[in-house]
Amino acid sequence: MIRLTCKYAAPLMLLGAVTGVEIAMGTPTAHASVTPIVTPAQTVKNQKKLDTLFDKIDISKAFGVTDNYGSGTAATVKPDTYNHRQTYKLTKATALTNEFRHKTVILPKGSVVTGYADGNGNLTSLDNTTLSIKNQKKVFSRLGNWKYSFLMIKANGAAVKSYTRSTAFSYNSLASVPALPIKNNKAPHNGDERTRPFITVTADSQLVYHSKGTVYKETRYAKIKSFKRSHSTLTYYLSKPVSGVTTKKTKAGKTYRYKMTLKLGHIYQNDMIDSDPGEFNLSVKNGKQTFFLAFNDIAEDYVNSVTGYEPVTARYSKVAADYIQGLY
Repeated sequence: MIRLTCKYAAPLMLLGAVTGVEIAMGTPTAHASVTPIVTPAQTVKNQKKLDTLFDKIDISKAFGVTDNYGSGTAATVKPDTYNHRQTYKLTKATALTNEFRHKTVILPKGSVVTGYADGNGNLTSLDNTTLSIKNQKKVFSRLGNWKYSFLMIKANGAAVKSYTRSTAFSYNSLASVPALPIKNNKAPHNGDERTRPFITVTADSQLVYHSKGTVYKETRYAKIKSFKRSHSTLTYYLSKPVSGVTTKKTKAGKTYRYKMTLKLGHIYQNDMIDSDPGEFNLSVKNGKQTFFLAFNDIAEDYVNSVTGYEPVTARYSKVAADYIQGLY
C-alpha cells in the first residue's frame, strides 16, 4: 500500500504513485513511499540523533514544529509566514461568525487574538480557545462550540497590529501554548491530536484544561500569576491547581502558588498503519503528565532528511533544516 503523506485541506490527486516522487501542484510537496528506508537495527541510533537535534529547540518556539509550508511550486515553496499562532491586537471592534454565518458576535477594540492572516492585514479566522475568558464566554454563548471563528468582513484590518508583549500567553508575537494535546500510553494515529484532551493559554494568561478535544468552551482554568522562561523550561505559577495538569504547591510570599513546568521530551512515532511508517511527534513533559506536538510537513521533512525514513529532495531538506534549526 502506498501512503500519501500530506496535511493540507485541499485534496491531492495521485495520478501515478512512484516511490520518493514529489508532486508539485501549486501546493507543498507530498512524499509517497512503500516501506520505511531504515532497518530496525538503525532506529536506536536515529532516536538518539533526533533527540539530540530537537533538544536544542527553545521551548518557547517549540510549536514551530507544527507549522506548514505555504503555497508554491517545488522550486519556490517556503514556510508559511502566516500561521495559527500569530498574535494580533484588534484596532477596532470586529465582527465574527461561525461556519454557518447565521449569527455574529462583536469582539471589542483592543482584544488580543491569534489566527490566520491573508498577508494584507486581514484575518481570515481566529482561534476561539486562545481568546480571553471574557471574550470566550461571549463567543461560545453566541456562536456555539467552534474551535475557530470566521471574520464577517473580508477586508477587516484585524491583522494590522501585531501583539508584541512578552507574556505567559505570547512570545515574539506568537502564542506560546495555543493547543497542547495529552499523550496516552498508546501512540496515536494521524490526526488524533484533534480528539485528545488539551491545554491552552489564553490572551488574559489563564491556563485552561479541555477534557475533550472536541469541546472548546472553557471549563477548568486558573490564572497564571507569574511565569518564567528558560531555553529548556516553561514554568507557570497558577492561582489554583487545575485537574488534569501536574502542579506542585509552592510558597510565594504570604500565599501559595501551584507550579507547573513544561519541558521537551523524546521524539516518537505514531502507530504503524498497514506497514507504512507513522508520522512523528515531540513529547512535552509536565511532571508525570505528557503532552505532545504533532509534526507537520516541515518537521517531517527534517526528520526524514536526517534519518532516511522517507526520501526528501535537497531543496526541501535545506528549507526544513533551516526552519527547524531557526527554532534553536
